[in-house]
Amino acid sequence: MKTKQERCRFCHRFMGKNHDEVHCVVDGWEDDKVKIVTEEECEKCDSFDSKFIEYPLTIQGIENQKIEARGTYEMGSLCEISPCGKEYEGKSFLGIYLGDLPIGIHTTYDRKSGILNNFAMTNPAIFVPELKKIVYGMESWWRIIEKLEDFKGISKEDIENTWYVKMLRGFDKKIKE
Repeated sequence: MKTKQERCRFCHRFMGKNHDEVHCVVDGWEDDKVKIVTEEECEKCDSFDSKFIEYPLTIQGIENQKIEARGTYEMGSLCEISPCGKEYEGKSFLGIYLGDLPIGIHTTYDRKSGILNNFAMTNPAIFVPELKKIVYGMESWWRIIEKLEDFKGISKEDIENTWYVKMLRGFDKKIKE
């Protein structure tokens, strides 16, 4: 089991110039209110509040947020999609944009009210008739087809020229230097 210090939402470990201090922010984040504390002080502290959901838990209710049919593009639009899996060998397929569909549930717990709140996590979903399956945006490279010339095959160069791949390559380059 983790120590009280490791579980407290007010404790920030590995702080200070040598990363050997534990800072407590129970009184506030301003420099004059942040205290350096020991594990023994934390064990005696009455202001402990866990940063984790700890059991047993009393639930006063569950609220499910409505899943809105939404998306960045018009549902039913044609797409070009290149799934990331090795089995697809970088091939591009014709797809139909379905909108942002649920991929999982995110649950929050309000400690004061005792209410669990469920939200759908969504991601762009594209039905690929040739594969007879839905491929999500997070597991592929894809783009909307607005004209016939747009369907040309998603190349490695297209992938390398996306802003977030360039950013990640830049971080990787700085780390290696």
